[in-house]
Amino acid sequence: MATATAVLALVLTGCSDSGEPAEGSGDAGASASSTPSESATETASTSPSEAPETPEVAPATGRVLKVKGMRVHAPEGWETTMRVAVGHGSFPPGQVGTTAGVTRFPNSGLFTIEEIADEEVADLGRGGKRLDDLEIDGTQVYHLVWTDEKGVEVERFATIAADQRVALEFTFANGESRAEKDEIIQSMLATMQLG
Repeated sequence: MATATAVLALVLTGCSDSGEPAEGSGDAGASASSTPSESATETASTSPSEAPETPEVAPATGRVLKVKGMRVHAPEGWETTMRVAVGHGSFPPGQVGTTAGVTRFPNSGLFTIEEIADEEVADLGRGGKRLDDLEIDGTQVYHLVWTDEKGVEVERFATIAADQRVALEFTFANGESRAEKDEIIQSMLATMQLG
């Protein structure tokens, strides 16, 4: 997990616009069976579980982020980093620290979704939690949350697709409200395609 986060950080530090236009429309057909707010287990008062239910949001229509096994749309107007084989990121213009990106690493048939999720939760220690899983595109997707540094919150939605360990990870570092976070997350999850 630390490797995935480090790779995403490296991908996002490139901060160059890939120039890749959005492919297709924002309604990619993938939908989550629950929202981050609905899927939370018991957590601290600042966690997603304590957030009020948010209305359904429109799917993101920005540039496509993709790696082998996963593709999603970034929010409209967000900048994207240069795509590399193991990651592709995005960030709102004019902000530093808030990001959304996809990563992948070969699985080679070695691990199940449960084994990977359990290992990642153990690596996070006391600060990390696994929330309720989602079903996206007919596939189990686990949901992890943690705080990296004071005020920097991270949410990861990950699974195995095309025999790749794939993840969509969000980093919120600019004091975004729970409603703002949920809108970004839900809009991107609504466009997720796996396989």
